[in-house]
Amino acid sequence: MSLKKPGEFKGRDVAIADLQDCVRIPRKRVARLLGAILGRKRFSVSVAFVENRQMRRVHRVFLGRRGTTDVMAFPLGAGRGEVVVSTEVARAEAKRRGISVEEELLRYVAHGLLHLLGYRDGRPAERRRMWARQERHVRNVIGRRSPAGAKGRAPHSPSPK
Repeated sequence: MSLKKPGEFKGRDVAIADLQDCVRIPRKRVARLLGAILGRKRFSVSVAFVENRQMRRVHRVFLGRRGTTDVMAFPLGAGRGEVVVSTEVARAEAKRRGISVEEELLRYVAHGLLHLLGYRDGRPAERRRMWARQERHVRNVIGRRSPAGAKGRAPHSPSPK
């Protein structure tokens, strides 16, 4: 477990906290993904990678819901936010979909950051718009031309328990 202290990244403060022992975190790709999504926006973001135990607690405390989830995003004021990602959910979902854990982790980071930037996914049209941008950035960072699992359930949603 490690915490990368906030640092300047193309005009933005970025912190990546690895608070789990489940999977290897692709820090360079996470940083590249954040930069690609943010473009020229001035934004400070921290990304925390946690295990299910920690995510269940965050989910309960902040949303009043039991159980774990894949990703949560917390706006912290103008131009600041935090994304919390469950590595255990990502590992299980990646296995179920036959993709790498790294790809699934990047998908969750992209999804959380897009929420912080104002994207919503409550309605089908919003979901399609958000999905398209999320997947385009994930594909660019991992070097894949076509999305894995493009049909069916949105890949940022955990499997039903």
